[in-house]
Amino acid sequence: MTAATDTLCWWIERGGSRALVREDGHVESSDPDLDAELRRRLGEPVTVYRRGTVSPGPAGTAAERRPVELRPGDRRYVVARIRALTAQDPGWRIAGIEWV
Repeated sequence: MTAATDTLCWWIERGGSRALVREDGHVESSDPDLDAELRRRLGEPVTVYRRGTVSPGPAGTAAERRPVELRPGDRRYVVARIRALTAQDPGWRIAGIEWV
């Protein structure tokens, strides 16, 4: 019997290629260009908001509209980076989310 793990992963597509990105930042892809681009993009800081996620929501307190800068290593970083990446560039698409 194997023990189940609980690592959240996203299937990301771009230009017909697909990669698996784990919440710890690990990237798996058979496309070396996609792999390299995702690794590069997952090293960039990302700005998120407590309401609205990748852009400030219209409602809420001033604290909720204040941006939060996340960097690799922050436990929320990969989630925010994937959301920002796919929201800001229509060439990137979340094709699925799963636990592994």
